Amino acid sequence: MRYLFILILLTAHPLSAQERIVSAGGTLTEIIFALDKQNTLVAVDQSSLYPKQATQLDQIGYYRDLAAEGVLSVRPTKLLALEGAGRAQALAQIEATGVELIHYKKPNSINDLLNLVKRLGKDLNANYKAQVLVAQIKNSLPPKASNETHSALFLLSANERGLVAAGTDTVADLLLDYAGVTNLGATHKGFKVINNEVLAVKQPDFLIAPAHVVYSLGGKEAFCNQPTLRLLTAAKQCRLLVMDSLLSLGMSPRIATGIKELSDYKATL
Repeated sequence: MRYLFILILLTAHPLSAQERIVSAGGTLTEIIFALDKQNTLVAVDQSSLYPKQATQLDQIGYYRDLAAEGVLSVRPTKLLALEGAGRAQALAQIEATGVELIHYKKPNSINDLLNLVKRLGKDLNANYKAQVLVAQIKNSLPPKASNETHSALFLLSANERGLVAAGTDTVADLLLDYAGVTNLGATHKGFKVINNEVLAVKQPDFLIAPAHVVYSLGGKEAFCNQPTLRLLTAAKQCRLLVMDSLLSLGMSPRIATGIKELSDYKATL
């Protein structure tokens, strides 16, 4: 039945010669806009929150859990998929209909980001724009702080299941390193549950959390009042920096903005 639905979609809406691109991954979408190729986009996934114009495009669900029907309903010629996009079966179904599927490695460093910009520039016939964007990103980066004067904890969640903190090999860790802030989650790699009793001894100077997590709980005060944070002085005093979700979780051409936000907040303490 699912395959029949896909065939009906394609028959009812034949592909035109004009490029019709679906972006599955907020980082990809932001770069596409920065390359001034947004006119090729017909749909994006739910992680594509920046710029605001991206949120006004058709939505295909979250990039990690794509459904073939949703993607094919916008009659794409290409699907640009960030590493981690899936499900594998859905991607295979989409590709089997003749849609060109292009995979991109998720950037975890500045060099990864610059290489992604260059590759997208090549794939979208925007090489010159990509060169300009690469130069802009390089020139926007501040020098790394010479020493670490504060400590912080980046929290992806804080609920009854525990504190899920950003460790090494995360965008949050990179931002903290640039800003001269010790990442108390650097005892592990990626995002993992961290022992809040250990944190009670180390006591981070401040907390950081992505905006969608904070506001899903009702705002800064509600986030700081989570029972799992009760041992942290930073939570009691609500020393919490709320960061743009894409800026803090995914590599973005605005990475210098993220570094500045951290540095500016640190300077207020």
